[in-house]
Amino acid sequence: MREKLYSDIVGLIAPGEISKYFEIVTINEKRESVSILFEEKATLIPQGLKVKDAVLDGFLNPVDIQTFPFKAKTVYLSIKRRHWKERGKTDKSYHNTYNLHRRGMKTTNEFGDILKEELGLEEDKRMKLPLYPIGRN
Repeated sequence: MREKLYSDIVGLIAPGEISKYFEIVTINEKRESVSILFEEKATLIPQGLKVKDAVLDGFLNPVDIQTFPFKAKTVYLSIKRRHWKERGKTDKSYHNTYNLHRRGMKTTNEFGDILKEELGLEEDKRMKLPLYPIGRN
């Protein structure tokens, strides 16, 4: 029951692909914004390593994207993908790839669609929305 409730809440905050492949680690609420840190689920071993002895090897640099406002505050999602390697080897690393934001915009796909439709923003203008630093541990 709790897992279903958690899943439903995450689905309201984050788009489907994020809520399917990532878990909330921390939420940092400030006066004008909310920052939510997601980490890729540890069970999502990249395809190229599925038949090998895979080990976690940290995280790639996070991707910070903006999504729909919540409680009249700007909402930022910081997405951390896992970095993998084959046990005993250091020459090659692996990671999963996701389509998390609109090309040329640091927004979720859904939020980018709304901005494009309502404001006439175009991807090739490389719109830069203000990003606030997200606390990282």
